[in-house]
Amino acid sequence: MAAAEPASSGQSAPQSQAQGQWAPPASPAPPSQLGGPAGGSSRHEKSLGLLTAKFVSLLQEAQDGVLDLKAAADTLAVRQKRRIYDITNVLEGIDLIEKKSKNSIQWKGVGAGCNTKEVLERLRDLRAEVEDLDLKERELDQQKSWLQQSIRNVMDDAINSRYPFHGCTSLPAAKE
Repeated sequence: MAAAEPASSGQSAPQSQAQGQWAPPASPAPPSQLGGPAGGSSRHEKSLGLLTAKFVSLLQEAQDGVLDLKAAADTLAVRQKRRIYDITNVLEGIDLIEKKSKNSIQWKGVGAGCNTKEVLERLRDLRAEVEDLDLKERELDQQKSWLQQSIRNVMDDAINSRYPFHGCTSLPAAKE
């Protein structure tokens, strides 16, 4: 007894489809269906990690460390504000930010007129100043060494040994 073949136009369907099961497509989907360059923004461009990095950059540039969440969502072109709230909830959970009002947050530990970017610039300036001061200190140490050697040379010279210097109290004019 032979198995019945489906009536078709001369092509036989794969066995999994004949039994009503799903079979994957034979070729991969084109990039436009996967969100590749031809189909708009890529998956990486939509990632929460990249959005977080951009959000933190905005927060660093915010005046007094206070950021308006509505403006941030508009600047970052976020369609779902939930993604912004996901970021703020995590940052608030690890005590990096605090909510000032419903739609604004502030980076913790930042005083007036001082944001993270300003702190980094100040740190860079201070490091450069320390480097300059170290150089000046080395120059002064070298000059001190030269002066000490010059004094030793004068004191050890045979010609100068006939005229010893014992201090200004030994001078006849200082006794008067």
